[in-house]
Amino acid sequence: MSRPRTVAALTAGALTVAALAGCSVLGDRSVPRSDLEGAVKQLMEEQSGQQVDSVSCDGDLAGEVGASVRCTATAGGEQVALTVTTTDVDGNDVRYEVRNDTASPTPTPSPSEPTPSATTG
Repeated sequence: MSRPRTVAALTAGALTVAALAGCSVLGDRSVPRSDLEGAVKQLMEEQSGQQVDSVSCDGDLAGEVGASVRCTATAGGEQVALTVTTTDVDGNDVRYEVRNDTASPTPTPSPSEPTPSATTG
């Protein structure tokens, strides 16, 4: 498969992953960087059907709702920027979602404002 197709599949997969939650059961209510990287890689591969070469995160994910960490996934030499955010904490169970920051959002059309017209008088 060519590199552009791999990246397209990875990007599409990452968008799907955004709807899924991962979780980790840990004593300190955080997800260690190495565990997070492995879980994100697995989720992306399952959703995209493509091999992900690596996932690298900036650090551990805190077990606090709204906490986030930046990650980068690499496939076929191309990179996809991700944000992993804690969505729920139940005891030692930390749930999170993965958002693809690389994909361009679909522009939302803004309502048209009437153009002022010149008046003569």
